[in-house]
Amino acid sequence: MSGVADPPVLPADAPAPAETPAWERLEHAARGAVSALGEWRRRALEAEHEVQRLRTELEQLTSLGPMPSDEAGDELRRLRAENALLTSRAAEARQRVSGLLARLSVLENRP
Repeated sequence: MSGVADPPVLPADAPAPAETPAWERLEHAARGAVSALGEWRRRALEAEHEVQRLRTELEQLTSLGPMPSDEAGDELRRLRAENALLTSRAAEARQRVSGLLARLSVLENRP
C-alpha cells in the first residue's frame, strides 16, 4: 500500500462532481462506459440464449409432424359462428330492453 487513500468509488450512473479534476471525471466516465458495456453484453448473451432455446423448441415442434390444422381451423370457424350468433342475440336483447324502458318511461309520465 502506498499510504495514499484511493478516491471513493462512485456509482457508474452518478455524474462526477464538477470540482473533481478532469482525469478523475474521465476515469469516472470510463467506469460508467465499462459498466454499461458489461450490461449490454449480459443482455446480448441472454438474448442469444433465448433465440437458441426458441430455435430448439421450433425444431422439436416441426419434427413432430403436421399440426392438426384442419381440426383447429374447424374449431375456430365453429367458435366464430357461435360468437356471431351470441352477439346478434345480445343486440336483439338490447333492443328489446330499450323498447321496454321507453314504454316504462311513457307509463311513468302518465298522470
